[in-house]
Amino acid sequence: MKKIPVTAAVLGISLLLSSATGVMAAGTTTTKATTSNQIKTVVHTLANLNPIKITAKSTVRLTDVNILTLDDESILTYTLTITNGDSKTLDLLDYWSKLKTTSGTTYSTSLMTKDKDKKKLSAGSSTTLTYVAKVGKNTKVSNLMFQVIKWDFSQSNYESLKGQFKVPATYITSTPSDQSKTLKVFDTPVKAKVSQVAQFVSGDYNYVSVGLDLQNIGYKIFEDPKVKFEIKTESGASYPMSADSTSIDYKIQPQDNKTLNLMAAIPKSINLTSMELQIIQEDETTKLSLPIATMQLPVASNKSLAVSPNVEKYIAAGSGKIAVSFKGASMIQSFDEHDLTLRVAVRNTSGTMLAVPKYQFELQTSDGYRLPISSEATADISLQPLEERILNLHVTIPANVSTASPQLFMNLPAVTESKDTFSYPAAIFAVSEIQPMQNMIGQKQFVQTTNGILGFTLESIQRLPWSDGDLVSAKININNTSYKTIMLPEMSGAIKVDSAKLTADTKLVTTQSVGLIGANTSTDVYVVSKIPGYLDFSQLQVSLLEKIGETSSEWVQFSNAGALPEIPSFGNGEPFTISTPGRQEEVKVFRSLLYSGTSSDILYAELEVRNLEDYQIDLSQFAGSFQTSGGKTYKAMVSQIETSAGPDEKSIVTLWAKVPRNLSANNMKLVIGEGITDNKLTPIKGEPTGYVNAAALELGVTTPNTRGSLTALDLFPYTLSVGNVKGKISGTSVNLTFDYKHTRNMDYSIGEFGHKYLFEVVDASGRTFEKEFIPETDLKLTNAGSASFSFSDPVFEDRFLGDFTLNVYDLFEGNKIKLGSQVAYYVSTNEEAE
Repeated sequence: MKKIPVTAAVLGISLLLSSATGVMAAGTTTTKATTSNQIKTVVHTLANLNPIKITAKSTVRLTDVNILTLDDESILTYTLTITNGDSKTLDLLDYWSKLKTTSGTTYSTSLMTKDKDKKKLSAGSSTTLTYVAKVGKNTKVSNLMFQVIKWDFSQSNYESLKGQFKVPATYITSTPSDQSKTLKVFDTPVKAKVSQVAQFVSGDYNYVSVGLDLQNIGYKIFEDPKVKFEIKTESGASYPMSADSTSIDYKIQPQDNKTLNLMAAIPKSINLTSMELQIIQEDETTKLSLPIATMQLPVASNKSLAVSPNVEKYIAAGSGKIAVSFKGASMIQSFDEHDLTLRVAVRNTSGTMLAVPKYQFELQTSDGYRLPISSEATADISLQPLEERILNLHVTIPANVSTASPQLFMNLPAVTESKDTFSYPAAIFAVSEIQPMQNMIGQKQFVQTTNGILGFTLESIQRLPWSDGDLVSAKININNTSYKTIMLPEMSGAIKVDSAKLTADTKLVTTQSVGLIGANTSTDVYVVSKIPGYLDFSQLQVSLLEKIGETSSEWVQFSNAGALPEIPSFGNGEPFTISTPGRQEEVKVFRSLLYSGTSSDILYAELEVRNLEDYQIDLSQFAGSFQTSGGKTYKAMVSQIETSAGPDEKSIVTLWAKVPRNLSANNMKLVIGEGITDNKLTPIKGEPTGYVNAAALELGVTTPNTRGSLTALDLFPYTLSVGNVKGKISGTSVNLTFDYKHTRNMDYSIGEFGHKYLFEVVDASGRTFEKEFIPETDLKLTNAGSASFSFSDPVFEDRFLGDFTLNVYDLFEGNKIKLGSQVAYYVSTNEEAE
């Protein structure tokens, strides 16, 4: 893997430097070393040079010297400060300056364009004149003489030397690092001081950042003069500096301050001691880049500048400030990469609404890699005073990159159309120790949201059979630990299997229509996706994402390595509880049957469902599949009540599926759960597209014994007894009459009842005749009812006596189970008349 140069990162700490004011170079600067001897170091500057008198009361001082080293030559600028102590105006055209070397070489000088119009100096005032000269590349200031000339036409060469400045080799001409420099750029005086320097090594470069404090000490607004900045190293080589987005097109009100954030990339082979900051101004006339200030830089700090977790960093943003802190991180390991989620809190400390800049985040690893974090977390965020927002940042780390002690960089937005490759960090945060998370079922994660702290627990992961593959369902409990009700943001879900993201048909299912969580209460959500039934995988990752505009940001992640847990299993008739808040129900197998058919059989089960709530509820709309001991599954059709159920009310839910004939029903199970449709639990009469909260219920599949009579025939919840059966023959027709008692168990509610009574007459000739009766429609609920049906066949012509067998079946979806059988007799109408 190729290393990417680290963002100029630590360097941008200049953004956090406080504004400072200093004093002008005041002759001698004395510092004390903290040793027992307290040795004094004396530093001489240009202020120690004696002034030159040009009249009885007027003087000239050499106040600034700057050299910009080029490839073939150097550009030198020097500034003379003229003070008119006389009582009359001083004619500046009478004076000029020459530049010579100690060996006698004379360099041509010219005034900077900005000073060419200065011709008079009023009594009691002062001004500056800056001269420009091209000198030899290796010229030293100590080898130069700066002459002050007055035009004197009485002299042969018309010149009168008023004096000259020679700077001793022991003097420094640049501004000491602990002092400020007063610049007069575009006639506005500005006091400049280097507040701090930081550096960071990445790849083949040292990244150096400089915080330059500017104070407008004039009386009018100071606008960005578009000057250039360079770092001049001890070798004389210069490196251009780039400004961050807040250091461009700025304005400084009178007596106000501004910190410019500057950065340069310098090869590691270059010595960084004795660096200087040079300010370069483009001369309008000559088009030369002229050095107008040279400032010594303090030794660059390369110590850790990262802010510790949970410690706020105050950052200027627009017209206010924000407090930013790192709250925590979680990591899910995978085969070839790791998913890292970082949480950052941003708080508005201003007294007005504040638009948060669209910061750019990246993770700097300890082995020197830069991993950008693609996130819309700060897009279009506005914070009310003291409002806090939690940003959830997600980054993928290759498995061969170290995750030990990374740092999170919060970079300023990139400058529009900038050619610079630098990123300027507004803050750097130390990432707390990251513990990889695996097998997280039952583990709780706490997330600080805007409204409070929420606890997230991965309750279960289930792989469930479905019609066109399998479903993966992850149940996540969200717990409000605060003292107030919290509104959940709009969320979505994501699932990865072995690092492959399931993009199609992944749904986030909520169990309540309104995203409110009361104090100290919880709600459940489910992340559900389809996978091929044949797919094997060894790791599954589940994520909740917060929707931000058109994008989503990782909120919380869970992982499970290895095989998924088995679906909870319950014995035949053993109850299990569905604990969905507001819809708690007890479910158990009531009975299970196998209906034989000519081409296929029907596997059938009835569940007893009891409402455990203290109020009326809409029961869960169930969905599921029958599963053989060998793992074959058959999706179940479902019938259940379509009205609400009262407290403790019991109802029967019917499930069935067509299966191949002669399928072994031994050890059969019913995998059953709450149906889901799109992003919610399936409503009454809705069509489920999947299910959650599943359990495997063992079935004791039976084929009921056929009774030898037609009394107490069980077609739950109905019971039928048939008596006084007669077949009345008239010609070729038979009218079969019978008395019956038909009752219903009213302890249970049922949905659409798909069962019918099938009456079958088997004649001694082998012919059969059938009639269907619908409970409560054709056969009323009564203790003394009668009914009849007719059939005809030529076999009954000339028949007067005989017997037949009457069979009664439970008829369901075209398949039947014999309930009872009884022999009865024919009578002729003539005989009956007698």
